[in-house]
Order: sequence, then structure tokens, then C-alpha cells
Amino acid sequence: MRREREAELTKADLARYPFLRAASDYVAHLRLDLKDLSSPALSGVLSRALGRVKEALRSGKVAPHVADEDVELLSFPVALAIITAVGNDYLRKRYALAEAKRAEELLSTEPLGKLLAIARELGWRVRAVEVQDGGVLYEVALSLRDYLKNASGMKDKRWKLVNRLVREGEVLITRVEAARLLSEEVRRRVEELLDRRLKEVPPPLSGPVEEVKKLLSELRLGEGPRLEVSGEVVFEAFPPCMRALYSALSERRHIPHAGRFAFTAFLLHVGMGVDDVVELFKRVADFNERITRYQVEHIAGERGGKTRYTPPSCDTMRSYG
Repeated sequence: MRREREAELTKADLARYPFLRAASDYVAHLRLDLKDLSSPALSGVLSRALGRVKEALRSGKVAPHVADEDVELLSFPVALAIITAVGNDYLRKRYALAEAKRAEELLSTEPLGKLLAIARELGWRVRAVEVQDGGVLYEVALSLRDYLKNASGMKDKRWKLVNRLVREGEVLITRVEAARLLSEEVRRRVEELLDRRLKEVPPPLSGPVEEVKKLLSELRLGEGPRLEVSGEVVFEAFPPCMRALYSALSERRHIPHAGRFAFTAFLLHVGMGVDDVVELFKRVADFNERITRYQVEHIAGERGGKTRYTPPSCDTMRSYG
């Protein structure tokens, strides 16, 4: 058994991970009132809050740098208030995912003791271990419940429980895997925080709310075309698995990589163009046009080895679940 040195969360940690309850307690102690954001002394907080939301929309990830700890801590709840006031479900999901990606990047560089302290703050039952197996060093033992709660939505075969080392009700994972699973916990935590509603929009937030609405309109995120009304494809003729993937896309639910690959290959195979497929994926919360276009063009045989991929077989689709 490995014992990690106990790590205490500092103010700098709370600024890096403002979704933690300890961070919320710190902000509550400062008695921030949204109506006070018009004060010049808090202009940096409002600016950073708006910046967080714009970064999420434009790049799909909130920047990990921390210039001022208090500004970073206070800007998080203000960003949540802006998003809540906008009232757009796509924005809510995209922002939660953007904060999760930021957290994963930061967590992957933390010492083990700090990583475990943050995991426990998020409610995980976790401990340090040191197990070598197949050339892989496992440093974290996570309760089966917490593992399944966060890995169940991941379709990559390496996350399936049958492919994991399980010992006495714990799943052994690497430090990098712990950061990835924690990002799922963060995504859900931020989405829960965004479920709250503002009774009214404080005057200082009116301008930022309108800016975000304008940016949403300009980027046209979450507004992909609908196949069933396009007249260019016979949607009713799609196989059940492809209809299910399209329904998930339309409802802005998460689609794993294997599902995105299969759906893209299928659409290209039935005659849709690269531009039309890219437009469809604008509904996805983690949409990035540059990356999406590259991947679609690669599947279409326009990049890389110039191999045009065909849709997976029914047996392969069943194995993906």
C-alpha cells in the first residue's frame, strides 16, 4: 500500500478549481453581490467572467492561466450567472464541458497528493497505490461506484470494466486516467450549478448577457440543419443505429468518438458533402470547426493517406453499444 502525503487546498488551488465547494465557501465569505459589479473595483471580475464564457464558445475550453486569484475565484460564479441569464441550453452544456477540459489539463499536472485531495473534495472514495502491471504504473485506487459513475459514458474499450484491474471493490487507474475521470465529475458539477435560475438580471450583467447572445448568433453554434426536413436525404431509410445517433445529435446529447466516426462515414457514404456534415456537428457542445473539418475530410479520403472510410458493419456497431 502506498501512502500519499496529505495535501491541503490553498487559495491558489481554489482559483484553479473554482467549482469546488471550498471555493464556493470562500466566495460566500467575500459576500459578492452581483449588483456591485458596476463598481470599478470589480471591473476585472466582470471582464474575466465574460472572457470565460467567450472562450468556451470560441474554442471549447476555458483558458487555464490564473493572473489574479481573487479575480479568478469571483469570475466563476459571475460567469455562471451570465450563462443562466442567457438561458440557452446549448451554451450551458458547452460551458460545462469547457470548464471540464480546463480542469483536466490542470489536474494532469498535479502531484498525486493534490490530485487525491481534489478528488475527495468532489466526493470520491479514493486512495494512493503503487501497482505495476503490463508496463503501466497505477497510482490511484478508485471505488467501483465512483469509477462507474464517471466511466459509464465513455465508449472506448479501455474504459469497460472487463478491461480494468479491479481489486476488492476498487478500480486501479493511472494519474492521467484519474484526471480524465475527474473532468467528467467537473462537467456534471458545473451543469448542476447552471440549473439554478436568476429571478432577475442585475443591471451590471445586462451588457455581458447581450454580448454573449450576439456571439452565439454569430457563431451559429447549436443550430445545425435538420436532415428530416432538408429534402436531400430519405431520413426514414436510415438504419436504426444511425437514426439513434442523429437523434442524440439533434438533442445535443454526448456522442462518443466511435459514434461520430460511424455517423460521419455513413453520411458521406450516402452522398452528403463534407460541408454539410460539418454543419450538422455544430449541434455538439464541444464543436470546433477546424478540428471537425479535418476529421470529416480525413474520413472522406481528402486528407492523410487518402483512404475513404466506409461505415462500420452492424456487428461492429453492436460492439460499440
